[in-house]
Amino acid sequence: MNLPNKITVFRFCCIPFLWLFSLWQFRYHWVAALLVYFIACVSDTVDGNIARKRKLVTDFGKLMDPLSDKALVLAAFLIQINLGIRTDIVIMIMMAREFLVAGMRMAATVEGEVIAANVFGKAKTFIQMATTGMTFLLLAIMEKDGEIIIATNGFNPPQWLTVYCTIAFWIAGIVTALSGIKYTLDGWKHIKTK
Repeated sequence: MNLPNKITVFRFCCIPFLWLFSLWQFRYHWVAALLVYFIACVSDTVDGNIARKRKLVTDFGKLMDPLSDKALVLAAFLIQINLGIRTDIVIMIMMAREFLVAGMRMAATVEGEVIAANVFGKAKTFIQMATTGMTFLLLAIMEKDGEIIIATNGFNPPQWLTVYCTIAFWIAGIVTALSGIKYTLDGWKHIKTK
C-alpha cells in the first residue's frame, strides 16, 4: 500500500477519535475534536497532492479516498445532529446523494471502470468540510471562553449558532444535490436495463 492510500486509511481511523472527543465530556473536548477533524480534513488534500505529484494514483485511491471523505463528513454532521444543531432534511439529501453516487461507482466497477471524483464532488466535499469544521471551531471557542464545558445530553445551542448551522447546512445541501445530479448524468451510461 503506497503512502497516499495509507493516508486515506488514516482518515478512516480518525473517525472514532472524532466521535470519542465529541461525546466524551472532558475539559476542552471540543478543542480536541476540532484538532482531529482539522488533521483529517488536511490529510484529504495531502494524499491527493502526493498521489498526483509522485504518480501514485491507484484504483484503490480513486474509490476509497471519496469514501473516506464521505464517512468523515457524515460522522461530523451526525455528531452535530446529536447536539440538536440540525437540519434533518439536508442530512437526508446528503445521504441520498452519497448512496446514489456509491451505486453509480459500483455499477461502473462491474464494467471495469472507476469513476473518480470530479470538480463538483471536490467542491461539495470542501463546502461540507468547511461547514462542519466551522461548527466545531465555534463550539471549541465557546468552550474555551467558558460558555460551554459540557455540550452534549441537553446542550441548548445559542440561537446564532442554530441560524448559522441552518444556513451553512442548506448551502452544503444544495451543492451536494447539484454534484449528485452531475454524477448521475455522467454515470448513467453504466446503468443497464435488461
